[in-house]
Amino acid sequence: MLTDDKYFRGWFRAGLFSLVIVAILGALMRYKIAFDFPVFQQKNLLHAHSHFAFGGWITHMLYTAVAGCLSGFLPAARQRRYHLLIALNLLLSFGMLFSFAWQGYGVVSITFSTLTIVIAVIFLFNYTADSQQFARLQLFPKWVRLGLLLNVIASAGPLYLAYMMATKNIQTDHYLASVYYYLHFQYNGWFFFGSMSLLAYKFSDKGPAFNDFFKIMSVTVFVSFLLSVLWMHLPTWLVVITAVAACIQLLAWLRFMKLLSPSWQVLQKKETPLWIKLFFYAAALAMTIKFLLQAISAIPHLSQLVFGFRPIVIAYLHLVLLGIYSSFLLGWLFSQVTEGISKAAEPGAYIFLSGVVLNEGLLAVQGIASFAYIPVPFVNELLVVVSLILLTGAGLMAFSLRSSAA
Repeated sequence: MLTDDKYFRGWFRAGLFSLVIVAILGALMRYKIAFDFPVFQQKNLLHAHSHFAFGGWITHMLYTAVAGCLSGFLPAARQRRYHLLIALNLLLSFGMLFSFAWQGYGVVSITFSTLTIVIAVIFLFNYTADSQQFARLQLFPKWVRLGLLLNVIASAGPLYLAYMMATKNIQTDHYLASVYYYLHFQYNGWFFFGSMSLLAYKFSDKGPAFNDFFKIMSVTVFVSFLLSVLWMHLPTWLVVITAVAACIQLLAWLRFMKLLSPSWQVLQKKETPLWIKLFFYAAALAMTIKFLLQAISAIPHLSQLVFGFRPIVIAYLHLVLLGIYSSFLLGWLFSQVTEGISKAAEPGAYIFLSGVVLNEGLLAVQGIASFAYIPVPFVNELLVVVSLILLTGAGLMAFSLRSSAA
């Protein structure tokens, strides 16, 4: 199995501890909202939380997983380059964690953020240079290539934000558009195509399904960005094209799931523990909900209304980050590890997934209630409890993966 290699096991284990740190920051922010805690500025914690979640958790795991898939096709010297890039990205992610928590957007934090973009560019060039070595993988390479490219494209968002901060010329529309641009090409670009590459690696017999789905998603990923900026009063023809793209994505996803179902059912016959299967079920369900919500949000007036309520936006972002990509990567990781997992992994998985469901439920209730300006009693205190549930689950899973197989 891919992760039985001691180096990749180590990187995966480091990623799990990054998830614990993300959960700690989330719990701290929730606590500051519900109770009095004067240490740290909430906005700085938010920047630290989001940047580390993207760089130190999801991107770290995807880099590691992609490099793990390539390890059997590359000589040791080339593999070491990927190990170095993974290490540097994780180190810089910790730099962003501490600097954003300390100063928010400042010289130090922007420097660390910019250097992670440099790593993304180098990773893309290394992968492109090595691509001939694993061309026989067929499905896998093009998903990875486009994912890595979209990771670089997404960097234009924070770079423009940094420019506005440095020049102190912040325009609200440009600021929000830059944030949503970055989120879109991370969530729907790099994270999506990177995760799909792992499925393509696993289901290499499903070439036509993956090829058709790739063609649709590779085109619509650029158009669907406009879903995030419908509040900018786009021309009617652009709104129509955006709505059509959102509907096409939903239909393509449903068709893809149907075509993949027979292979998935065969895979389920193997002795895969239920708690690992639940990660994949959760990710598939959350992805379906995401595409459905995107199609609904193509209605301009509804989009303007939804984006005006912070709990709804936060619920959506957590649906994608926790419900889809965190669940999928955790399932993929543990399905690849054959030895060296303690019994704490199973309860940790159940606790973490319970926290994801409760988190989405509370945020959804809070968001729906906000439409009618109805306060939900003790919702902030309950969200603190949920954040501690997520932290507990992440902690158990992190400590369940031993540094080396016994």
